[in-house]
Amino acid sequence: MKRVFLLFVLVCAALAQTESEIESDSVRRVGTHIACQCGACSENVNCNMSSGQCHFCKPARTKIYKMQRAGMSDDQVIAGFITEYGKSIFRADPNSFFWMVPYLSLLAGAGVLWLVLKKMRGGKPMTPAPAGPAIDDPVLAKYRAAIEKDTDKLD
Repeated sequence: MKRVFLLFVLVCAALAQTESEIESDSVRRVGTHIACQCGACSENVNCNMSSGQCHFCKPARTKIYKMQRAGMSDDQVIAGFITEYGKSIFRADPNSFFWMVPYLSLLAGAGVLWLVLKKMRGGKPMTPAPAGPAIDDPVLAKYRAAIEKDTDKLD
């Protein structure tokens, strides 16, 4: 009975050790470049689908751990997965210029706002036209005299 219990404790300890090792930083680092193939998500093998126990991710992390323990580099591990599953399994690093998107959006919005405000304010202020040569037209002189007479009555 003691031997069975001791064997059970040893098996649990060995499985717990392996579980923590397949969740290590080195396995996660490589796992970010391997796409999950379960069909239910679009994450990498570090996904938490079914508490990280999906039919593809846990065995893939275990395989990564074993390959690293065998002395393979990260690139060799990734190349092994690409050889076995094809190029579609590789996930490249995110675009390094992605951080600029919010700032460029703000800049574009400020530009549009500036254009709208400029349009609402109108163009240049109107300036009176320069006086041209005096016109000696008797009809025009008659109308000017009538205007002057009418404006004098307003005062």
